[in-house]
Amino acid sequence: MQETHIAIVAILISIIIVMLYLFKKNQNSFKSFLDIQTNILVLATDTKIIYINKAGLEFFGFKNTKEFISQYNNIPNLFIEDDACFSKYSVGKKWLTNLYNKKDKQIKVKLKTPLDNNLEYYFYIQISKLKRNHYLLSFTNITRLESDKDIIRKLADYDALTNIYSRVKFNEMFPVYMERYDRFNETFSIILFDIDHFKLINDTQGHNIGDRVLIELTSTVKQKLKELKIRNTTLFSRWGGEEFVILVQFRKKEEAGKMANIIRKDISEYPFIKAIRVTCSFGVTEVKSKDTQVDIFHRVDEALYEAKEKGRNQVVIK
Repeated sequence: MQETHIAIVAILISIIIVMLYLFKKNQNSFKSFLDIQTNILVLATDTKIIYINKAGLEFFGFKNTKEFISQYNNIPNLFIEDDACFSKYSVGKKWLTNLYNKKDKQIKVKLKTPLDNNLEYYFYIQISKLKRNHYLLSFTNITRLESDKDIIRKLADYDALTNIYSRVKFNEMFPVYMERYDRFNETFSIILFDIDHFKLINDTQGHNIGDRVLIELTSTVKQKLKELKIRNTTLFSRWGGEEFVILVQFRKKEEAGKMANIIRKDISEYPFIKAIRVTCSFGVTEVKSKDTQVDIFHRVDEALYEAKEKGRNQVVIK
């Protein structure tokens, strides 16, 4: 909704300015109108900048258009390369004409200004044609909106308590590993584990202490994965409650089982808050031909259940 509102406002401003341009009495009155707008506004052709308003000069730190043009003789030179933004290399020399002829005339770009220690800003550009090859570009600052999006993405990707990947993020990334297994035979194993008698810790020590145990446990596991030099080829996520999952790339289930035992031993020996002794039960399995995610997790869940049935604080491989 916020993006739609921004787009509508930008379009309305552009329409008003285009009308004034087409029916202007003189060039100076038109430029004066541009200068009282709070958006960055630029008059340009495919090959050169004609005029930039006061808001633009203030943003980039220049006194007048001539000074600005001496530094930036063409609009695309302002843009910072970013995968999610417009690239000056993607539309050719007649970039303004090509972009204007596209259905979506609202383009996202990234800019930076030397006035703010080269901080990066995001803008939508709304392009309007004035006459022949002359165009008006209206820049609407959406940096706050992009920042809010990043926060939302981070909240979805990471577990708020432990700051490791969430189940949502794991499920989002899992198909990539499945595809690599199917196409390139890149095997992987799954380690599923949970804390033994965690409910007892919450009931006797309180949920704040329980949360602390979860934080300390994930920190311990992350450190061990780093020591084992496999952190870059693992996907460590909170599966739910006191349950966690580790995807270990390029490892057979026997190797993953050994890693699980190392982690299990580290957890059982770690000095948790209030000297609470914490143990975990582990299930381990390996991807097989024609497996689905459901198949893999059904198998590893059975292995974890078996570990608990056998007395907990152990690893079962299936």
